[in-house]
Amino acid sequence: MKIVLDAFDYRILEILNDNSRLSYAEIGRMISLSQSATKERVQNLIDIGVIRKFSVDIDYSKLGYNLCVIINIKFKNDEFRKFIDHLSLFPEVIRCKRITGEYCLTAQCILKDSSHLENIIDRLIEYGIPTTSIQLSEIQTGNFFKNSKKSNALFGD
Repeated sequence: MKIVLDAFDYRILEILNDNSRLSYAEIGRMISLSQSATKERVQNLIDIGVIRKFSVDIDYSKLGYNLCVIINIKFKNDEFRKFIDHLSLFPEVIRCKRITGEYCLTAQCILKDSSHLENIIDRLIEYGIPTTSIQLSEIQTGNFFKNSKKSNALFGD
């Protein structure tokens, strides 16, 4: 089922994507809608499953986790299922996605230092062949709605 959204809905998504703590009144002022109309639209976006959750953007370096590492894994035989069942043993993994191509899975990990990286590699070898890349910086994030023609059509951004 295709969900049809209008420019107000796209603009609300853009605003919430930037800051999900804004009040309905603040969002409404930004898009020229009343607080109640904005609340109704946000609730509808939740009800139809477009908005799945509200979350925070954590600066892990402030918590002592200074390495962001992408680990791609090729699994041996049927070790993929075993790894998925044991994923809770890897609290360092903050995102894990099944992918196509040479690797079966990609995991984003937050680690303290290079010895922590070595430790997780040693633990992953039980399941398959890990290949690691250390993230140097974050270039772009959260721009999906910034260039949305549906949002720009009404608001001229």
